[in-house]
Amino acid sequence: MGDSDNKQGSKASSERLHPIVRARWAILAVFVALCAWLIPGVANIQNDDDVLAFLPPDHAEVINFQEVAKRFGMTEVALVGLSDDGADLLAPQRVAKIRELSTQIKQLGEVKTALSFVDLPNPVVNEDGLVVDALVPTGMTDPDKIRAQVLGSRDAVGNLISTDGKAAALLVFLIPRDTEGAGAEAFAARRQTLDELRGLVEDQWEGEAYFAGAPYIEMAASSSSRADIERLSPIVIGVLAVASALLLGSVTAAFLNLLVTGLGVALIMGAHGRFDEALTIVSSSTPVMMVALGGAFGMHVLAGYQRREGTSQARASATLDELWKPVLMSGATTAVAFFALYVMPQVPMQRFGMIAGVGVLLLLVLALLVLPALLAVLPDNLLQHKPERPLPIPGRPPWWLLVAIAAVSVFLARGMSADVDTVNVFDEGSEVRVANTFFDDNFGGSTYLQVTIEADIGEAEILRTIRNISEEVRAIEGVVDVRSVYEPVEVLNAALGGRRGVPETTPRAGRVLTYLIGHPAMVQLMTDEADGALIHIKLAPMNGDRQVEATAQIREVVQRYAPSDKLLRVASTKVDAVAEHRDAQTAERLGRLTDTKVDVEQLRAAATKPPAALIAKVIELRDGLDDEEEGVFMMDIPGLQSLDPAKLLVLRDAELEAYMRANLPTAVAEDAEGIAPAAKHLGAWIDEAKGKYKVEGWCAALDLEARCDELRPALAELQDEEWVVPASLELGADAEVREIPADIRLTGQPVIGQAFAQSVTKSLLMSTLVSIAALGVVLLLTRSLFALVPAIWTLAFSAGIIAALGHPISVGTSMVACIALGAGVDFAIHLGFRARSYKQRGAGDRAVRELGAVVVISAVQLALAFSVLLLSEMPPLQQFGIGLAISLVGAALGAVWFTPMLIRGAMRDERGSEGASKSVSKTGH
Repeated sequence: MGDSDNKQGSKASSERLHPIVRARWAILAVFVALCAWLIPGVANIQNDDDVLAFLPPDHAEVINFQEVAKRFGMTEVALVGLSDDGADLLAPQRVAKIRELSTQIKQLGEVKTALSFVDLPNPVVNEDGLVVDALVPTGMTDPDKIRAQVLGSRDAVGNLISTDGKAAALLVFLIPRDTEGAGAEAFAARRQTLDELRGLVEDQWEGEAYFAGAPYIEMAASSSSRADIERLSPIVIGVLAVASALLLGSVTAAFLNLLVTGLGVALIMGAHGRFDEALTIVSSSTPVMMVALGGAFGMHVLAGYQRREGTSQARASATLDELWKPVLMSGATTAVAFFALYVMPQVPMQRFGMIAGVGVLLLLVLALLVLPALLAVLPDNLLQHKPERPLPIPGRPPWWLLVAIAAVSVFLARGMSADVDTVNVFDEGSEVRVANTFFDDNFGGSTYLQVTIEADIGEAEILRTIRNISEEVRAIEGVVDVRSVYEPVEVLNAALGGRRGVPETTPRAGRVLTYLIGHPAMVQLMTDEADGALIHIKLAPMNGDRQVEATAQIREVVQRYAPSDKLLRVASTKVDAVAEHRDAQTAERLGRLTDTKVDVEQLRAAATKPPAALIAKVIELRDGLDDEEEGVFMMDIPGLQSLDPAKLLVLRDAELEAYMRANLPTAVAEDAEGIAPAAKHLGAWIDEAKGKYKVEGWCAALDLEARCDELRPALAELQDEEWVVPASLELGADAEVREIPADIRLTGQPVIGQAFAQSVTKSLLMSTLVSIAALGVVLLLTRSLFALVPAIWTLAFSAGIIAALGHPISVGTSMVACIALGAGVDFAIHLGFRARSYKQRGAGDRAVRELGAVVVISAVQLALAFSVLLLSEMPPLQQFGIGLAISLVGAALGAVWFTPMLIRGAMRDERGSEGASKSVSKTGH
């Protein structure tokens, strides 16, 4: 295009100023007023640290997790790891320091309680009865005793103290925040509490301290991403400014573009503060993206303005006449791509999509209203005239090669999946990963699953169910530790004179629990009302795929014990079918404990055949009836040896009395009335002995005498009077069945990681399809449907490269996809409008020859700007930056390669103006 054409266009434009130019002062006044109203809102911007809000709210596993977390406070537990350069933390002075630190932490405002190995409950039976003292009482100062006491506690080792005593952990239980009522203010208060906790530990503890747990991970995710954006945004903006100045050939033009775009971004951010829209870890990237996208709109307008000659008003009018439609379409399609994010299930992504879309439209308005109005009031020669300089691109791949590239890219992208391990969102050197490594190395792992049991924990059968789940899960490969309320219950039950296991009856279970309810050590294991409990399952360090496998195995165990109708059925073992079911399950458990196959028939046979030790005890009791000190009879009774021990084991009450009268005539003659109480006492003594010595009989039958004491609690369950039965078990019409409400569920970090992975994969597909459909409608209405072809090719090309780099699907992937589609359409629209201004064949070729290099250079400068995000400390931001860079370059290449193929012939000038048809845009991307 020659200078004469520009002069003619300028003359025509000077005769008729564009309405926007005529209203320039009013537009600028409104803009200033809008800035004065909104921009001060920047000072009121709040940050929303709720990372869990990015979970899909309607997903069943997420609903389960949220309910359990709210009920048991799982997300309210902060972990503090302590070490001292390899020193022994069980030395008395360090134990005292940990006790003091724990006490001071409890005094923090938002802390509910804190627990260390020093505070663990330790039940001790003395002459005064049962006493539950701290594991390390304040009076214990002997190093050897402390070491033996702590390292001998299964509850302490691997949980609150390492096996070598050189690392300790504190559990800090925070007061649940009111997220519904206070919103971002609640998160700000939580952040302050965590900062105070960190400050206290670092001030009081002279060694190394590590901070982990859900509260710190949540805060790290939000603060790290926000810090990265704040740190890198100036660099991104600087790169864009320098590139704009080089591409426009004018520092003044670049400054004007940055000024208007910057004010536009300030308006968007000010609106966040003015309308109480808190920034999330995703929306904190808004300034960077809006500067880039808004700057591109301004580049179009400024490049068009520079190509014109004449007065400022005439040049601005001619620029609007030429570019309003392609710039409008470019902005509209980009906004539509962002609006497509509304179909994602995550509420923060929905809000981000809407806000980003509105923000793009605002920047579009500034580019088409404020920037032309500003240019129209500038001195005429402030921006020098710069005629267009075509920069042709050498070479162009054939269509079949482009199709092949797309096919290969789709093939590579087919295997993309989301990472279920949420820890991978942090860099290797981040505080979260360093803390996790500390807990992995010293405590066996830092990833947990939880089984929740919402039921009356005072029921013996509920405790048995907890025990069974714990034992089976513990045997799964990859599980390094399982903690539940059952462990302290079995210890206390034994201390109170019962077996070391499930309390024998429900009333006894209730009495045992009274010693545990309200104790700080029980906060993570059961509710204060004893109507719910947690089983904590610690996984060994493993990758996301292995976590999925281990979780599936654990889920199978939980599902076997979780009643489908949330009712646990309990029946008396006096019913033969219930007794058989009890015996079969006990035999199965004994097989797991002994690693042998236990025949249930052997157990039943042993139950009918009294062991030798029991016969000996019955003989001892029989012969002691006439003992001078402890006997029932006050005289020697001849003939006691005639009482058959086998009969004494069976006969009771009147039958036993009759048998004794028949075989002890001397006793009858001397004390006829004494036979009845003698029979009563002897029967009771023998019954008591039968209960004690039956276990020995079972051990003998199973050839397990050497382990009899160890297996006594398990074998003793063969005498339990109640047992859980499946609903399918036929009990008979007269059998009484007691129903216990019980809701048993599995949740935890790997479970919600899987739910999140499934959600982002599904939402990526949905948002991409919606974006393509919406863009198709917009482009169809504007007769530019051809632009969808390079956009879809760009999407495939970008997905293939991203997959080849090993990037997982994430929330950022959906953002990259929508920007890739928007950029592909954007570049193609501008080349298409240039081609449509020509009236000869090969219009698309000519447009690419004149603008192709500029399009590619624009994309490269944007790609370089976003590549700065590679300096981020968070892998998702790094992947987002490289993904954007790839998609922008791919969009430019797709546009310059496909436009000549799709626009070959002469195009009729849609505006009917020769001068306007020859006015072309120099793309600013």
